[in-house]
Formats: sequence, C-alpha cells, structure tokens
Amino acid sequence: MQTFNLLERFNLRAVKGLNFLKPRELCYVRVISLVDLTAIDAGVISEAAKHSSMTFVSFPIEEINQAEKVRAVIQLGIRGFALRASYDDKKFLHHDRRGPERSGDLDLIAKVEQFRREYPDVEVVVEFQLRPDLRILAPTIARLYEEGMRWVVLNAEGVPDKLRTSSFREVFEYLRIRSCNYLNVYFPFWNPEFREWDIKTQNTFSGLFEVHIDISNRCTHSCTFCGLYGPAAIEDIKKDNGGKLSPQVNEFMKMEIDSEHCHRIIESLPWSVRLVQFGGAGDPLMHRDAVKFIGAVRSRGFRVSVLSNMEYLGEEDILELHRLSGRKDELHFIANVSAGTPELYVETRPRQTEKTFERVVSVLDRFSTLRETSTDGRGVYFTVMCVVTSINCRSLLDVAKLSVKLRAQKLWFKPMELHANFQAPLVPSGDTMMRDMARSLKAAADYALAHGVELEQQEYCDQIFERYLGEMHV
Repeated sequence: MQTFNLLERFNLRAVKGLNFLKPRELCYVRVISLVDLTAIDAGVISEAAKHSSMTFVSFPIEEINQAEKVRAVIQLGIRGFALRASYDDKKFLHHDRRGPERSGDLDLIAKVEQFRREYPDVEVVVEFQLRPDLRILAPTIARLYEEGMRWVVLNAEGVPDKLRTSSFREVFEYLRIRSCNYLNVYFPFWNPEFREWDIKTQNTFSGLFEVHIDISNRCTHSCTFCGLYGPAAIEDIKKDNGGKLSPQVNEFMKMEIDSEHCHRIIESLPWSVRLVQFGGAGDPLMHRDAVKFIGAVRSRGFRVSVLSNMEYLGEEDILELHRLSGRKDELHFIANVSAGTPELYVETRPRQTEKTFERVVSVLDRFSTLRETSTDGRGVYFTVMCVVTSINCRSLLDVAKLSVKLRAQKLWFKPMELHANFQAPLVPSGDTMMRDMARSLKAAADYALAHGVELEQQEYCDQIFERYLGEMHV
C-alpha cells in the first residue's frame, strides 16, 4: 500500500513515475481540495491509477457537489473516493423508523449515500476526521456498513494514549455487537504508529497481518518424517485397513483447493495483510495453478511464502516467479531439503533418487543466479530447511555447506514433529546421539554464519548448545 499526500507537492515534482506500484496495490492519495487541484496533482493521480487499479483519492466531503471536479478525477482512472468527513458529536440520539436508538450522524450518512448514488461506477468510503467525543462514531460506521460500505479510515494522529485507547475499544465493541463481520477499519496508512493503534485499541477490524492458504494435499515425496506420505505413516494407515489405503485417505491425499475459490479468497483479503503463506498437507506446488495464485497475491502487493520440496518447477515457472519476486524478500520459498548430499537425501526420502536431489539443487541455484544477475534488483529468496531427525542429525554441516553453495538467505534446522508413536525412532534421543547432534549443529551454525547465511530460530540451536555442549552460541 502506498500513500501520497498532495500537501507536499514539492516532493511530488520529483516523481518520475510510479512504476514501483503493484497492479492491485492500494494507492491512497490525499488531496487538500478538489477545487484547488493542480495539473501536477492530476498528473500524479493519473500516474498512480495507471500503475495500480486500486487508487483511491481522499478529499473533503464538503466538495461532493463539485460535479465537474469529481468527474475530472474519475476520468483519471481511479478506483474510488474516500470522503473526508467530520461527524457531528452532538447528534448522539436519533429517532427513525426503527425507534429511538443510537443511529449515527444521519446527515453525514445521507451525504455519503447521495454521493454513492450520483457516482455508482466508483467505490466510496469514508475517512473520518475524529472529534473528542466518539460516541456517535460507532453507530455512524455501523449504519454505513448496513448500506454496503466495507472499509473506513479513522484519522487518529500521533501515538495512542490511555484515554483515546479506551474510547476506541468501546467503538470496536459496538461494531462487534452489531455483527459488522466484514468491515475493515483502518487507522491512517500514513501514520507509522498504525499497528500500535490496532494493538492497543484491540482493533480486530483492521484485518489480518498474515494469512495461510492450504492449496494442495498432493505430494510425490516420501519424507520419513512426514505423518502422511512417510513410509512408516503409509504402513501404519494400511495396517488399520487390511493392507490398503482407505477411500477416505485416498480422497484426502487428492484434495486441492478450487482455483476460482482460491482467487476469490485472495481478492477478498483486507489491505492490512502483509504476508500470504501457501501450504497444505502435501506440496503446494503440485497444484497446477500455484504460480498463478502467487501472481495474484503479488499483484496485490503482499509478500508470499511457500513451503515446498522444490522439485516441480520448470524453467518457465522459474522465470515467471523471478518476474513476480520484487526487489526485496517479497517472494520467499522454504525449501524442504533436509540433507546436504544426494546419498542422505535418498535415505531421508526412500522413494526419491539422487536425480531428484540434483533437480532440487538446480532449481534453487537457478533462483540465486537470476537474483544475482538481475539488473533491476528483483529476485526470489529462499530458506534451506532441514528437519532434524536421527537419520541426518550427525550430518548437519553438509546441509550448511549446501545452503552456502546455493546462496540461500536463511538456514533453518527445524526440530522434528512427532505425529504418532511409530515415528519415535526418528526423533534424536540418548545422550550420545544428542551430543553428536549438538556438535554437528554447532559446526553447521558456525559455518553458515561465517558465510553470511542467517539462522532461522537460532534460539533452538542455542538451547541445544547450552544443554549438551555447556556453552552458548555467539
């Protein structure tokens, strides 16, 4: 999400183009006045609308009758308007057809509805200029929600203090009681403290920060530590069904999200979202539209994280993902490798071959090469993940060396999750094995850090070192 405030026109003159905007990224442009809109302002709005289909222009509600000016801005290609409005905090009680109740500032609501009727082809929201008394604010928002408005902005400046925090909590409690379930309430996008406002006021209407979408249960790998596709897991499932997989398990393994449904979910995500993670009981890249889903999320400007075995991408997919990646760590894969050599890879995955390992390594190396040779700074980043088991716990240095060779951003030694008793032999145990694992882990951690690869969940490594080696990792 990007915000431009046309109060600072001297900064906007330096804007040569807004091509850094994503097609579905919300661009919020606040203008002082439609009446005083300059050619420079119009040029910035037009440029923003050209690069983002979600450009909203905020202007004072008092100017809603400036039809010529409004239409001129609409012709610039914007998505909608945010009407800056101050509610009348004296209009606390009203009587309407539903009887005496707190029904909001009806004059303000009427103005908004008038504007929506006159300009049905653009989306209309409200940016509230707040007054000291917030009692009328909540019913006003609730009435707007009943009329179809799905998001509003509360223009609270500065840092939340105790008094305002308490007042806003009452506002949000009112909205919860009135079941405004699909409403998004945002504190100013341009306020660096907006997350603190959300937390302290218990603003659950601000939407989610992180979203996880399971898209596929299919997988061709046989990771020994997997509770569904691992050889021991498969045998355990068959044991209870006469030596065969039950129809229910077969159906579960084939389950994938409907593509149209997934796109609807992505389209409906609130603008507070920062990260969308793709996963599933299987490998998300097994879904035929996985790359399209990633593209849909990136087009909205959100970061993407994908947990995968990294075998299923072709060159065309790799190039498309590189194009979608962005200039920072905006597209990140967690590559479940769990071995540093072909031989150990096959031991960890009995139904795979050394060629599978080579394929995974080539995909990750290709991402790094594209990132390093990119002329515009974009590139796919990835974490090499190693699920630590009794099979690989003495060979962790090889995993670290592989992560350095592949130019990974991070290395994650993940403790194994015990899904059922039949997996118990895979969990490292016993003083001898644990001390060996600790020494292997320390050598791996030191090697990775010395070569610029960051450790994910380093506190886990530190606990192992302290317990079994009697030292803290620095």
